[in-house]
Amino acid sequence: MKTQVNTAQQIIEISLTLMIERGYNAFSYADITERLEIRKASIHYHFPNKSDLGRAVVVYYRALVQQSLNQIEQTSDNPRRQLAMYIEQVHKQLKEDNFFCLCTLFAAELPTLPENVRDEVQGYFRDQATWFSELLTSGRTKGIFTFGGDPQIEAQSVVAAMQGAMIAARTYQDPERFRAIALQVSSDLQK
Repeated sequence: MKTQVNTAQQIIEISLTLMIERGYNAFSYADITERLEIRKASIHYHFPNKSDLGRAVVVYYRALVQQSLNQIEQTSDNPRRQLAMYIEQVHKQLKEDNFFCLCTLFAAELPTLPENVRDEVQGYFRDQATWFSELLTSGRTKGIFTFGGDPQIEAQSVVAAMQGAMIAARTYQDPERFRAIALQVSSDLQK
């Protein structure tokens, strides 16, 4: 049983890398067989169809991101510091790991994604908006952040800006673009 779990986890991890490289629609089970040197039947055993695998990959990705956000919260209770840590963490991943947000990539493909994958992608963005809303609310209460209106709407703006900054960094193959844009967003919140 442990081998089956390990195989399923390996399939998910390889699929995450491949999906970040290629997107959902340009990815196939054949890509996994090349990287893992297993048969397609083995993949189908764990994930009967591509949408099952796609959903499992997004669930896994969401959990990784949530762990990262939890770690930021455990490291500091200062909203300014938490935002800075978020920015530096994403910047480091872009720079060192050629990282790109899976759900940002999938958002562009949303109309063509299976419903179960689409639901998880939308859940990811709700998670992000909730985290940033709590961060912004805390920061405003402590006098660190200044913004008008509803923190939930502002949070969605921040999420959009961060995702857009990742797209800019990927487009220009320059992780520093993400950092520059994200730091400007942070600065704008502190005026």
